[in-house]
Amino acid sequence: MMIKWMAVLLMLMAGLLLALPARAQEDTYNADEAIAFLETMQNPDGGFTNGFAPESDLATTADVVIAAVAAGHDPNAFFSGDMLNPFAFLGTQVSTGSLTGPGQIAKVLTAVIAAGKDPLAFAGHNLVEDLLAQQGENGLFGAGAFDHCLALIALQNAGVELPAGSVEVLLEGQDEAGGWGFMPGNAPDTNTTGLCLQPLALADETDAVEAGLNYLAGIQNEDGGWPYQNPSDFGTDSDANSTALVLQALIAAGQDLAEWNNPQDGLAALQLESGAFAYQTAQPGDSVPATVAVIPALEGVALNAWAPEPAAE
Repeated sequence: MMIKWMAVLLMLMAGLLLALPARAQEDTYNADEAIAFLETMQNPDGGFTNGFAPESDLATTADVVIAAVAAGHDPNAFFSGDMLNPFAFLGTQVSTGSLTGPGQIAKVLTAVIAAGKDPLAFAGHNLVEDLLAQQGENGLFGAGAFDHCLALIALQNAGVELPAGSVEVLLEGQDEAGGWGFMPGNAPDTNTTGLCLQPLALADETDAVEAGLNYLAGIQNEDGGWPYQNPSDFGTDSDANSTALVLQALIAAGQDLAEWNNPQDGLAALQLESGAFAYQTAQPGDSVPATVAVIPALEGVALNAWAPEPAAE
């Protein structure tokens, strides 16, 4: 199994995965500067701050690892002086039982696989078994669709057959508009929908994917990006995180980005002189969450890009 993961990783490093138009990558977006900005957010314990609090954040650290690999950087080399490696921080969180649910386990599992490490023996844990144990009797991983889809993506990356009921319960949660809300009963949003379309595309659930894409097409802004929700009491301007997750869904679904008004162009334009990305045009400050979300999307990497190829029949 590890051979397959490493093969996929090498393909990624070589740039053989889906490439985006040259203008977005060469004229506006600079991956090296974005990664260099993220390195300034690393703490001595090896973890990364989310930009809102100084201490290291597990989810952000896992996301930094994924972003680094997507951009062709080696996250194992992220340390200097007395600073620890990011996997030291992640390993400590795993070994001390600090992971609080399937979403966090899934993020760490995908990060470990992306970096070419063994998820069956990471910090004394079999992360795949740990994640599978989180599935509820109703088929869900966690309480809502977002964590559930993070779990499905991680299991796909691990080359594990999705457990019984996990796809069915996700399909049942799709609303009439074609989207998913963060939690049961919530109105659909672009983030959860963009996330959930990725495992469904790999699982060949074409009807559900088409319905989800129709929902996303119906609320796309004229600038090519997406807000979190539309309608929304908090505004409907395009934001980096939402647009990045939708872009990854389009990549996973094999969509022609030109037919979607090239959303990667507006996303790349949010990069600042610091190398970081802003959350929105109207909020031009450096954003760690936006930066880690945007990098894989602009590199053309869906979150389940490390899933092994199906065995030939």
